[in-house]
Amino acid sequence: MLARRPNGSAPPAYVRAARRRFRPSSAFRLVFIQDLDLAQRRAFLVLARRVIDADNRVTLQEVERLDRLYAEAGLEAEHADAPSHAGDLNLMFGSRKSRVAVLLELLLLACVDGRVDPREEAAVRAVAAQMGVDAGTWQEARDWADRYQALMRDAAQIGTH
Repeated sequence: MLARRPNGSAPPAYVRAARRRFRPSSAFRLVFIQDLDLAQRRAFLVLARRVIDADNRVTLQEVERLDRLYAEAGLEAEHADAPSHAGDLNLMFGSRKSRVAVLLELLLLACVDGRVDPREEAAVRAVAAQMGVDAGTWQEARDWADRYQALMRDAAQIGTH
């Protein structure tokens, strides 16, 4: 947080004004599912519901994020007869790019409520294993999600001062 400069003085007026105007939004994020084809997006949404359900606790933020994922995927919001099976994930997401896109989106979803529950992380790890993602790629994706979450917290702090 940059509330004060290192010498203890207040930041310049233009910095304070920018902080007042800047209001971070959940809409400010990268979108990886656009790189997936229609069948992959549908399978991804099945996986997203699994991750949300993993901790037996569905938050409003998770529901709102899932609704936005449906919109970003170009699909109608979830309904009772939505598919519940994603198929063979290793075949469905055959490229490294599609696998990483799925991992990043699922990790972002897992932390949308401000924390990653161990059961949600285990659900995403299980997806990674089913897609044949190696340990190095998993760790890179997990580290990226941690950095992204930290940046969003920082952005929120800047916007609230």
